[in-house]
Amino acid sequence: MTRLHRRDFTTLLLALTSASVLSSESVFAREHASLPEYMGPWVPLFNGRDLDGWSFYQDGIGSVDSTDSVVAENGMIHVLGPRYRGGSRPGFGHIATTREFRDYHLRFEYRFGERRYEPRLLAKRNSGVLYHMFPQTDRVWPNAVELQLEESDLGDAILINARCWPGSDVGGTPAWPEQIPIESRPVFAPPVEPRPALERQRVIKNGDFERRGDWNTVELLAIGDRAAHLINGRIVTTLFELEAQDVEDRNNYRPLTSGRIGLEIECAEAMFRNIQIRPFAVT
Repeated sequence: MTRLHRRDFTTLLLALTSASVLSSESVFAREHASLPEYMGPWVPLFNGRDLDGWSFYQDGIGSVDSTDSVVAENGMIHVLGPRYRGGSRPGFGHIATTREFRDYHLRFEYRFGERRYEPRLLAKRNSGVLYHMFPQTDRVWPNAVELQLEESDLGDAILINARCWPGSDVGGTPAWPEQIPIESRPVFAPPVEPRPALERQRVIKNGDFERRGDWNTVELLAIGDRAAHLINGRIVTTLFELEAQDVEDRNNYRPLTSGRIGLEIECAEAMFRNIQIRPFAVT
């Protein structure tokens, strides 16, 4: 057996370490090669003090939060928390940014509290992030895409009067940043008459990386008519060819690439913090 002198061993160790570092850097580069260049730093969507820049709507209450369903406290947005002064059956609703956004990276942390309300007192705790929301502020569910935050379903997508081509499953990971057409585009059946007010398409997450009972980091990549959902650093859902119904003609769909961002009120205490957005430089 050939013996290595200490100097030779040190040289070999340095070479292996360098190779490992280069390998890690190349993996990092590959993982981030799918993202466009950023067009600036991270910007907070929530100032940590009040809900300036956010609108409110709740079923049965309207656009003025008279029961403290959503409050800013302790650097968090607190939904249906201890300051809530309504009844045991709070209406569904949301708060939403007054600005519209397109081509961005959104990230935040959230967790559920212990308070639950009818009609989901014994059901899974539920919340969600609405993105690419249409501008209507007089309804709970404008046309939008929901990044599902429901317990055990964290990362699903629910498209509200919208539709997409779900990312193909590539060895247990959704295709990204380009769709791999190993599955044909979905064929959508003609609408049932009389049409319901809300028509939905659901895309189930690929993987479970939820930390139940703890803070979770959720990220959204919205680039053109594509979107990706990440849970605690892992990609779980991808959507391609996003399009939404026209408000005046529901049979007419148009690319869905921008809109407001909302946080849902859905019968469960939920907390959100460190809500930040960073725009992509997309031409």
